[in-house]
Amino acid sequence: MSTEVRRRRRRPPARRGTAPHWLARLPYLIVLSGVAVGLVLCSFHYFRKGTVLIAAALLIGALARLVLPESQLGMLAVRSRSIDCWTLVFLGEAVAFVSLSVPPMNRAGLGVAAAFGVLIACLFVARGVRFLLAKRRRSVARHGAHHAPG
Repeated sequence: MSTEVRRRRRRPPARRGTAPHWLARLPYLIVLSGVAVGLVLCSFHYFRKGTVLIAAALLIGALARLVLPESQLGMLAVRSRSIDCWTLVFLGEAVAFVSLSVPPMNRAGLGVAAAFGVLIACLFVARGVRFLLAKRRRSVARHGAHHAPG
């Protein structure tokens, strides 16, 4: 006769004062979507509107980091509260300054800026591919050493 003891798994205690899972990501998603929409506006040649939206999103992120508790911030809470707030304020103000101080470009200037944007995107893609290939080589070398005939 087998005596088998079954234990019930204990559930972790419910955390009080924390936000629901989706609400903790909401401020981060608001900031991220504001920056994404601003970048899309910039790509459609609405430079000022796009950069002002990016600056506003960063400043809203700084305000959220200052006011909300850490349980409701998600990935906006990275370092200490003061460092996060000052970093977001500095970046938001810098983007706002650039957006308001850059004069409007003519068609040739927009073409040159687009060419530089494409060049930078190609460099990022090349670096990403190089990183992935190096990671794969390391993985193959590591697994190849384990599976080598002895």
